[in-house]
Amino acid sequence: MKPPQHIEKYAKLGTALSISTQLFSTRIAARLDLFGLTEAQFSVLNHLARRIPEGQSVTAIAAAVEVKQPAVSKMVNKFEGMGWARFEAIKGDARAKQVFLTKEGGAHLMSVQRSLLPDYVQMLDGWSDEDIASLTAQLFRLVSWLDQNRL
Repeated sequence: MKPPQHIEKYAKLGTALSISTQLFSTRIAARLDLFGLTEAQFSVLNHLARRIPEGQSVTAIAAAVEVKQPAVSKMVNKFEGMGWARFEAIKGDARAKQVFLTKEGGAHLMSVQRSLLPDYVQMLDGWSDEDIASLTAQLFRLVSWLDQNRL
């Protein structure tokens, strides 16, 4: 691939992404701490919510959220103990299990998401609905590329 001619615009974008990611991460981590969750745990709960009704293996969850498999196992065991997740054996392989979000886990996730709403509203105060929709669309476009081109 040929290097871009105007590297400044890419450097500026990289800087903006890096700074916004760090600031957002710090802010969200403080909010999640009120619920006894880390960002990684929140990611796993969100992932399980998107996988309803089929569930997923711990290995697949770990790959999807880019967290090491032993850490995801520990999280899912914690979630099971709290009634937020359940395991089911995969038919044909008694050792393999799928993880499913329970109704209680979904309700807890929804309460966490609702608690974040005031932050989102405050962050985007003064933005038009069109600006928010455009930013969201562009971020999902970037997410799609990043997801398809994981390292």
